[in-house]
Amino acid sequence: MSYGNIRAVETTGASWQTSQQDRLGYSGVRASHTMAETDAGRMERYKSKIKRVGAKYNIDPALIAAIISRESRAGNALTDGWGDHGNAWGLMQVDVNPRGGNHTPVGEWDSEEHLCQATKILVDFIKLIQRKPAFSGLSKEKQLKGGIAAYNMGDGKVHSYEGVDENTTGKDYSNDVVARAQWYKAHGVMYWTLAGYGNIMDVETTGASQKTANSDRLSYAGVRASRTMAKTDADRMKKYKSKIKRVGAKYNIDPALIAAIISRESRAGNALTDGWGDYSYERRAWNAWGLMQVDVNPEGGNHTPEGEWDSEEHLCQATKILVDFIEAIQNKGKFRCLSKEKQLKGGIAAYNMGDGNVHSYERVDENTTGEDYSNDVVARAQWYKEHGDF
Repeated sequence: MSYGNIRAVETTGASWQTSQQDRLGYSGVRASHTMAETDAGRMERYKSKIKRVGAKYNIDPALIAAIISRESRAGNALTDGWGDHGNAWGLMQVDVNPRGGNHTPVGEWDSEEHLCQATKILVDFIKLIQRKPAFSGLSKEKQLKGGIAAYNMGDGKVHSYEGVDENTTGKDYSNDVVARAQWYKAHGVMYWTLAGYGNIMDVETTGASQKTANSDRLSYAGVRASRTMAKTDADRMKKYKSKIKRVGAKYNIDPALIAAIISRESRAGNALTDGWGDYSYERRAWNAWGLMQVDVNPEGGNHTPEGEWDSEEHLCQATKILVDFIEAIQNKGKFRCLSKEKQLKGGIAAYNMGDGNVHSYERVDENTTGEDYSNDVVARAQWYKEHGDF
């Protein structure tokens, strides 16, 4: 299930009391952003763990990072893993006080086991808040904010949305954490990719061609058309969101990019026939399989399909193919010295037509379907990143 979009959560940011930890001359969202940025360098070493745990519990990795920033300053405020005068353990400060959470610490202070324990505690609090009468009829985003406050002080101390932080540390815990999470989301820290595939939000795009836009009978092309088509597929995409996030974490590919390829290739499954697509009348056979349309044509990719058309196994196979193409483009002469974002765009084009048909960045889509594949996919991915909770 989804616990809401962290970008859409209202926040007033850090209180003056909290901002004084860094001797800032200001408070509010600006202070929260400053403190998140201060911790970003230290957060780097935990990024892979954070993303895996986020995928496991369906919690935005940016939120986990924000709690780590608030609770332990990415480990910098701890003594041998302990904080709060020995009352809390680890990066996310699991409460071990018998009069508080009374949890038994799991794993080392900076381990994935610790992050799993703490994130599970967070999820449990969110669910408790969702069931509270004062919150049950509110939006997921307001319930999420209540759950964040409960992580700090327990659900029994969160009485209403209007007074969500009245009992939290600094009287700002959920507001500060949300603002830090939004900074991590907006500045690329949670678009991390282990092999350095670039930030999808920084990739240049002209969007869909008119030919592609015509598939939805749109009277316009470009980025606007790509975003419209991504939005059209958004409801169907929801059923695959958990799988997409797990696969993205496994291969360190932005889940929004996987969603965008699914949208372009199969319209989130709506364009398929029993899982198959791209019928060849010449071959009298289907050319591609599954949500991400793995190429099975002997004269093309010649892949053997893995898993059911909408399975995690299929998404893993297709995403691994994408990663291989990105890395092939990274090592291609004309792309080798370009930015990671330009290499990423080349890899997306190669997913459609093979790296042998991608000759330069300037003409990256000259051989792709519709002569717009990478541009369209990038624009759809950016929409999913902004609006699809990926």
